[in-house]
Amino acid sequence: MCEFDKGRDSQMLTFSRGHIAYCGRRNQFVVDNLIDGFDLYQLEDGVANLLRNFPTKGVTQPLPKQVEFCEEGRAVTGGSDHGFVYVFDRRSGQILDVMPHARGRKVQTVSVCRWSLP
Repeated sequence: MCEFDKGRDSQMLTFSRGHIAYCGRRNQFVVDNLIDGFDLYQLEDGVANLLRNFPTKGVTQPLPKQVEFCEEGRAVTGGSDHGFVYVFDRRSGQILDVMPHARGRKVQTVSVCRWSLP
């Protein structure tokens, strides 16, 4: 369950799916859909509208994987159940990078940070 505060009223979204990441700047959220990757939604007046799917290689184990916004909301990063971390362009859905990590095992947790070189 995820709660979005809209002034005095709260909007509750309930998903029987995986991890949800919220981008307040764009009023969007991305969720692991447990089927074929991640789904991006636009939240408008308490209604979630599907914008696009970020497909990963076929899901073999329906276990929740973490997904996060990165690059100030311009990209989406998420794990997989087959050893890779995916980075997608939020607007186009294009895969920007696929990083091998766990040699065919689950990557359920990801973290993103912002840093710059001096």
